[in-house]
Amino acid sequence: MIREIGSEFWNVPTAEQGCKLFPETTQWFLSGRSALQAIIKDIRHETEVHTVAMPSWCCDSMIVPFLKEEIDVHFYPVYWKNGLIQEIKLDCDVLFLMDYFGYTPSSLDLPAYSGVIIRDVTHSIFSSAYMDADYYFGSLRKWCGIWTGGYAWAEDGHRLAMEDSDDLGYTFLREQAMKLKNSFINGFMDNKGRRVTDKGYLKIFDTAEDCLEKVGIAPAAERDVLLAKRLDVETIKARRRENAEILRKAFHEMIIFPELKDSDCPMFVPVLVPDGKRDILRRYLTQHDIYCPVHWTVSAYHRLCERELNIYQNELSLVCDQRYTEEDMYRMIDTIEQFLKGGMNDA
Repeated sequence: MIREIGSEFWNVPTAEQGCKLFPETTQWFLSGRSALQAIIKDIRHETEVHTVAMPSWCCDSMIVPFLKEEIDVHFYPVYWKNGLIQEIKLDCDVLFLMDYFGYTPSSLDLPAYSGVIIRDVTHSIFSSAYMDADYYFGSLRKWCGIWTGGYAWAEDGHRLAMEDSDDLGYTFLREQAMKLKNSFINGFMDNKGRRVTDKGYLKIFDTAEDCLEKVGIAPAAERDVLLAKRLDVETIKARRRENAEILRKAFHEMIIFPELKDSDCPMFVPVLVPDGKRDILRRYLTQHDIYCPVHWTVSAYHRLCERELNIYQNELSLVCDQRYTEEDMYRMIDTIEQFLKGGMNDA
C-alpha cells in the first residue's frame, strides 16, 4: 500500500446499524453548493431579501450562490487572537453561520436577530446538533469517499425544490477518479497486469470540479444517500480524535483551536505556520507525499482587512482523518519538525 497522506478520499466507512446524523426531512443534493442554491431559491420564493451576512473566513463557493441571486454579501469579521473570534453583528436580511473543522466554538454570542438564518454544518455534522437556524446544509465530501453528498433540510420540515439539473458528468468522473485512486493506493494491477503507479486520477478529480462549477440544483447519487445513512460514525470520530490529539500535542503552539471538547470530531488540525513559511512548508510536505490543504484562498469576492487576512495567509490544515494511523501522524510530525529545524532550505 502507498503511504501517501492526504488528498482525495477513495472509500466510505460504513456500519450495519447505520447512523442518525440526518433528520428524516433531509434532502440530498449533488454538492453542498447545490444544496445552498436550493435554500436560497426557497428563501427568495417566500421572502424579499437583498443582503446576507457571511463570515470573512469562508470558501468562495459559498459566496457565489448569493451573488448569482443578486444578494449583496456583507462579511462579519473572523480572525485569530488567542483563539478564533467571530464578531457577528451585521444587520442583514440573511445571516450565514458556520463552525470550523469540527471544533465547538469556545464562545459565540449570537445577536438578537429577526431575519433568516442559514447554518452551514459541513464542518460540524459529526460534532454538534444545532437548533438555531431556519435552514441547514452541508457536504460530506471532506469526510469520506462520497461521490456527491450534499444535504439540506429546513427547520420546519418543508421540502426544497429540486430542479434536477444535468450534473454534466460530475458523478461519473468522481466515481472513476476514486476507483483509480483506490488502485493506486492499494497497488492493484491494471487490465494489462501492471501495477498502477500513475496519479492520473488527479486530473479527473480536477475535471469533475470544473463541471461542478457549472451545475445548478441537482440530486445526489442514490448510492451516496444510502452510504450516508450507514456511516460508521463511531470509527470516524474515534480515529480522527486520536490522530488529532497526537498532532495537537506536537504543535500546541501553532494550533488555531486550543481545546478539543468531548463532542468534537476534527475535520483537520488547522495550524498557523509562523514567519510566513506556510507555502514553503506545504511544498516541502508535498515532496514527502503529504498533502495538506489550505482553507481557503482569497477570492475576488472577499473584502478583508489585515487581521482577517492573517488566517488566509498562514493557515495549514493538517490531515488527521480515519484513513491514517498513529504511525502516519508521527511521520507527518517528523517531516514538519525537520522543516522547522532547517529543512526548508530543500523545499
